[in-house]
Amino acid sequence: MDNVHDKRALGSRIRSKRAERGISQRQLALMTGTSRSYLWKIETGTADVGIDVLIRIAQALDVKVRDLIDF
Repeated sequence: MDNVHDKRALGSRIRSKRAERGISQRQLALMTGTSRSYLWKIETGTADVGIDVLIRIAQALDVKVRDLIDF
């Protein structure tokens, strides 16, 4: 099953929410315990994201996980 579109949609939503809050990739990476390069891969839809990381991203952005995976 090809999930490239869904991964890109997730990354786009994360990037959008991060930008709305004025948070840099580096800041979000520090807030979530990930690297900036991994976060970049998530935002471009080229990395798989585990639920633990997704939860930490949602918490850092002060949104619900479902707001990020609405597809």
